[in-house]
Amino acid sequence: MIEGTMQQRVDELFKSALSDTNNQPGLEDFHHLLQRCQQQLHQPMRVAIVGLIKAGKSTMMNALLGEEVVATGNVEATFNVNFLRYGDRPSLLVHFKNGRSPEPKPFTELADLTLRADTHRDYLLSIKYIEVIYPSPILESFNLIDTPGLLSYYKDDSENTLQFLQLHGQELTDITQSEAQGADAVLYLFSHSLATEDKQTVEMFQGPTVGHVTPINAIGVLTKVDSYWSDPNASEPMEAGNRICQRLSSHPQIRNILYTIYPTCGFLAFGAQTLTKEEWEILTRLAQLLPEERMHKLIKDVRRFCDREYPDVPIPPSQRQELFKRLGQYGIWLAYTLIRSGVNNQTQLTAELLERSGIPQLRNLILSHFGHRSYLIKLSKVLQEIKVTSFRYQQNLQVTQQQVVNNVVGLFEKLEAQEHGFAELRVLRNYYDKKLDFDENEVTQMLEVTGESGTSCSERLGLGKLATINEMMPVAKARMHYWRKKAHDDFGSDHISITAAKVLASSYERILYRLQKAKEYLYF
Repeated sequence: MIEGTMQQRVDELFKSALSDTNNQPGLEDFHHLLQRCQQQLHQPMRVAIVGLIKAGKSTMMNALLGEEVVATGNVEATFNVNFLRYGDRPSLLVHFKNGRSPEPKPFTELADLTLRADTHRDYLLSIKYIEVIYPSPILESFNLIDTPGLLSYYKDDSENTLQFLQLHGQELTDITQSEAQGADAVLYLFSHSLATEDKQTVEMFQGPTVGHVTPINAIGVLTKVDSYWSDPNASEPMEAGNRICQRLSSHPQIRNILYTIYPTCGFLAFGAQTLTKEEWEILTRLAQLLPEERMHKLIKDVRRFCDREYPDVPIPPSQRQELFKRLGQYGIWLAYTLIRSGVNNQTQLTAELLERSGIPQLRNLILSHFGHRSYLIKLSKVLQEIKVTSFRYQQNLQVTQQQVVNNVVGLFEKLEAQEHGFAELRVLRNYYDKKLDFDENEVTQMLEVTGESGTSCSERLGLGKLATINEMMPVAKARMHYWRKKAHDDFGSDHISITAAKVLASSYERILYRLQKAKEYLYF
């Protein structure tokens, strides 16, 4: 995947296609489609947060953003789709289903526009989606889509979510904005109690609930792992969460849908990042004044911790309640133990709690698995949309107009057939479908060279970011020969594995070519 040159070729192709369809009677809609698709490729990747009702989606969104942006609550909170993108100043733009002009709103009204309210239900139902502009660093890399809960007993919610994400090929075309709002990738959130049978969870990933996602563009996230701490059989929540994720990931139905499942303590992460100075001081006093056995007994019972007065606990119940709302049982206990073990300032505590929550690791996973292939994933989606939509347009076109459309589509199909990146994408799909006869080392090389660890030559070779050309060249050459030999000499392998080996040999050949050219340039 030589993405730089591929992007240049794609831009040239769009430039030609837009020129051929510009000011052509009958081709206005097709021309607008091409414009929108080109713009889409130059925008951040759109990652949707999807899940069943009360899966902790809004809490996860706030944890990823590092502050409270979207509303959370004790009932299913999100009524409409929120489309979050980067901007210097917080603001809102409400888009409507009937096509009327978008309406700007103060950022302070976001909760009122997304939380259920029977008093203005008709207005909420008229909203197509809410564009949320916010200065969060993660939004510089990804647009995030906060959705209502799937399978909600509010029928309108599930219809909004499924339509918006285009999981069943449905299209949402906003002509005035020239931008599709469907997702390029999905984080599928679900909660799983320690008493829940895996069979029940696996069934959630089948049928229309999830739609047509693949391991290339979908990651599962096990939420509410914080709650495992109160279970006597799970003293360390993340360990219990990891065991559940590993067990669920072994099911064939899930392996065919999700790249992986990752455990998170979203409530802990959100609380850690929004912890106040007063709350830090309360935690410090608890750690200084209460022995470990006394504190453990106190926090194990929520009512005892939040409601009762004690002569040996000089923190009033009202303050303890606020602390509980911020961190929960596990978060308070973890903060208490960290302070007693030597953490002596609020910044260090926040960093330690955040690290234990799994959210930084999830952010890195999103960046590595989605981010390093974001252009190719977006391009694949765009080409499919052009192909499908052009067929529908042609039903009402004259012969000469149909020919123009066919020529444009033919050029895009030729691009897809010739670009090596798409061949690598097919190898990945076959790997996730368990169709490749590769050993563990071969799988590692396959993932590296297709961009799992980064897009530079050294990262594709598994050498990190700092390898020199002289270090990279022998590795690229050796692997090119290895995969060529496997493609031609491995008579016991199936056709799909042999084809994949040829693709990977070509990938290393392309890396070697780039390194040779770079070396020639340096010594010119």
